[in-house]
Order: sequence, then structure tokens, then C-alpha cells
Amino acid sequence: MATRIDLVEDVLPISELRLRAAEVIKKIRETQRPLVITQYGRAVAVLLDVNQFQTLQDTLTEMENQIEALHARLAELQNEANDETDDEAAATDVEAAAS
Repeated sequence: MATRIDLVEDVLPISELRLRAAEVIKKIRETQRPLVITQYGRAVAVLLDVNQFQTLQDTLTEMENQIEALHARLAELQNEANDETDDEAAATDVEAAAS
């Protein structure tokens, strides 16, 4: 799992990245923390280790699949509830007609 960004240590201006790219990439690999890149004092990008990126992508895909499965199950339960309501209404109609 990715380590959280340290907002003191893990922020770097793009100008400094240009000067020390190899060193910065080495730091990212060693610390396993993403690095926020700034331009004109504003955050514009995040650099992270490729393995961390892949892990994030895998986790995102897994969560999307779980959400999709939950939506499908919710739809099934709603259909079952509607069917039960329809059955109860039909039974009430039959009872009313028999009276």
C-alpha cells in the first residue's frame, strides 16, 4: 500500500525536479512515498513509484468491480421487493373480489 505524502518532505518545485531528476526518482523509490510537483507555487502533478501506481490501479479496478456487484445485488433485491409487493396487491384484489 502506498505511504501517505509528507506535505513537508514530499513537495518539490518543477524547477528543482529538472535539476535533480535522478536523485528525486531514487528518493521516491527508497521512501515509497509519492512526490507532489509544484509549478508557480501550485500543485500540478504527483510522481510515484511504478509499483505503487500499479497497486493503486489494481485496487481501483477491484473496488469498481465490487461496486458493480453491489449495484447488481441491489437491483435484484429491489426486483424481489417489487415482486412481493405485486403479489400482496394481487392477493388483496382477490380478497376484495371475493367479498
